[in-house]
Amino acid sequence: MILVGGHCNMGKNDEIALQSNFDNWSRNRFPNPPKGFNVWEYYCIEQFARSFDLSDSELKSGIVGAGQDGGVDAFYILANGELVDAETEIKPKERPEFKLIIMQVKSNEGFSPTAVDKLYHFIDDLLDLSKNKADYHSTYHSDLIALIRLFKDKFGIVVGETPPLSIEIIYIIKKDVEPDADCQKAKGRVLERCRFYFSHAEPKFTFANATVLYMQVQTRPPNKKVLKWASQPMSTEEGEIGLVKLPDYYSFISDADGRVAERFFDSNVRGYWPHSHINRGIAVTLKGVGGPEFWLLNNGITILAEKSNTTSGFLELEIHDPQIVNGLQTSRQIYAHFAGGDKPMNDARRLMVRVIKISDKSTRDAIIKCTNSQNEMPAEALRTTDAIHRQLEGAFHSKGLYYDRRKGYYREKGKPVESIVSVIEVAQAMIAIVLQRPDDARARPKGYLVKDEKYDSIFGKKSSGEDRYSLTLYIKVVEVTRKIEAFLETVESEAIHRRNLLYYVSMYAVCETAACVHMNPSPIETLDIALLTEQSLRKPWERVRKKYENLAAKQLKTGGEKDYDKVAKGPDLLKSVLRDLSARFAKKSNK
Repeated sequence: MILVGGHCNMGKNDEIALQSNFDNWSRNRFPNPPKGFNVWEYYCIEQFARSFDLSDSELKSGIVGAGQDGGVDAFYILANGELVDAETEIKPKERPEFKLIIMQVKSNEGFSPTAVDKLYHFIDDLLDLSKNKADYHSTYHSDLIALIRLFKDKFGIVVGETPPLSIEIIYIIKKDVEPDADCQKAKGRVLERCRFYFSHAEPKFTFANATVLYMQVQTRPPNKKVLKWASQPMSTEEGEIGLVKLPDYYSFISDADGRVAERFFDSNVRGYWPHSHINRGIAVTLKGVGGPEFWLLNNGITILAEKSNTTSGFLELEIHDPQIVNGLQTSRQIYAHFAGGDKPMNDARRLMVRVIKISDKSTRDAIIKCTNSQNEMPAEALRTTDAIHRQLEGAFHSKGLYYDRRKGYYREKGKPVESIVSVIEVAQAMIAIVLQRPDDARARPKGYLVKDEKYDSIFGKKSSGEDRYSLTLYIKVVEVTRKIEAFLETVESEAIHRRNLLYYVSMYAVCETAACVHMNPSPIETLDIALLTEQSLRKPWERVRKKYENLAAKQLKTGGEKDYDKVAKGPDLLKSVLRDLSARFAKKSNK
């Protein structure tokens, strides 16, 4: 690459390399892309969203490029590193750190000031918390409006506490050209608009041409990192235990771009901040100088590693695939303490760190559960360490599918998007079809990973100690919902309706096929998926759709707009659908 005017231009071979990388990636990740799906757009979004550690299902939830998108192709809201959705609980006194990620992707165009101006208007509509849909500059499609509303609702809860807010805007093109002066001026207006609404915000706007994209592709997250000991650690057969200086630990958990390395935090516990007083206590300890040594006041950090190698006179440890499974809050607070750049990097205080070398999955899960059960942790933090989830991972693998028990694991392995099954996808399918609660599957699925009684209803055991359901059942309900999802793609043009109807039509279609309202799991396990044809699914869809529309006509938002989300998440649609099924199949129920 040759530097020209302060920028790095792409060489001819680099262009070939970028295209080759995309071709290989698309063959692995999207061997059979859905009709009309923009694979290039997904490729670009994945590259730049990698450092935020989003799963495929999370990535797809924020892809909003379509007609009436305001120039936005992807939009994500994070709080403390976790993707925000309708179920996310925001606690004002904890002042969660919000981050907005906005992407625009073009394949056959250069940078355009007009496109940047569209983002200006979108930012103006998004960040003005008092502005309603009727006052927006543009008419946005329903999914984008829902995300705008989600940000305003969630951020509005804490805005009075002035929580940290960063805004990252990335404009990606395939051509290797530079933005002209008009684009730069338009960029300045966008950044100024961000500061107009939130003077404390940290906005960033990146023009990413083919050169920048290729550099991003090459900057793969390392699967190993060096931890520097403050003194000779104690070495055991299981691993090492020793003290690490706080600045060195900060460096260990930071990416090359200065962000916290989210991938190091095990997905079971990453992002959980249970009590603000704990965080405040750690922060106060970090700020204190001249008091007791830090490691005497803190329980320390536990890191699991596939393997590790000692280097540099035994004071540096190269850790492969490090996973921080205990000490999350301490890690976050240390990162926040030093990230501002105004803290002395010669701070000599130390932190106790345990590095455990383990490759066996069951032992790894036992360590996660035991080290975290000593502290107050949410139930969902430890759920996927249960034996049932390890069994499901094996069962799905036997079908050529990958159960993403550790979020993002199979994405990083380059497995096809269509072959990755998330924990929440399985839960939603079970809730909708087996428990016949499509309203909960649509609106409140995470509650089934939090509360013991609800969790047990889909992943628990019988009183006899046997598993409540067979592994076959979990696979079958996912096959059903995916079949219905593909069908809805052909009959519903708007994503909001596909999202709202999926679990209702799935439940109805199973009942229709079995000619039964309520059933035990056996008929579901033996259900022939081949019977779910486009012709057979049309009646369940039409009957559910009619009830959905009728209820929406009665539940209107301010201004007379139909509130379809409220219908899908509320109790009335389920009652109406069950009445319809009972009228048709009540006598054949075998529950």
